[in-house]
Amino acid sequence: MFSKDMLIGIILSSGKLNLNISRDDSRKIGYSVRLILNFRANITFLKAVKRSLEQHGINSKLKTKEHSSRPKPILKITGNKNIIKVSDLLPILPDAKGDLIKLKRVAELIRENKHITAEGIEEIFKIKGVI
Repeated sequence: MFSKDMLIGIILSSGKLNLNISRDDSRKIGYSVRLILNFRANITFLKAVKRSLEQHGINSKLKTKEHSSRPKPILKITGNKNIIKVSDLLPILPDAKGDLIKLKRVAELIRENKHITAEGIEEIFKIKGVI
């Protein structure tokens, strides 16, 4: 549906990164990292974006209703493999919200399995701005 360059533009302008770091006692370091890239728009546009992402091997989840208190459509890209594919797709450019540079850095840590080390989780805390 959208060309690769158009898809990159959509991600740069509409993508909103959600970086969650939560306590997880089942993990060696005690934390788990979860990246989610959200897109909010009308359902027709989100369906076209989903189809274009699938052409690049990126899986996403489309919900017609995000939540009962927010009954609007949302497209979510989750999972380490999908986030790394999005990161590989994107050039290093400024984006509308300043989040995608963070996404690229955290995706690189995940690719190198550094997110499961104490140094890696500390770097992710710095990227998130917690420390």
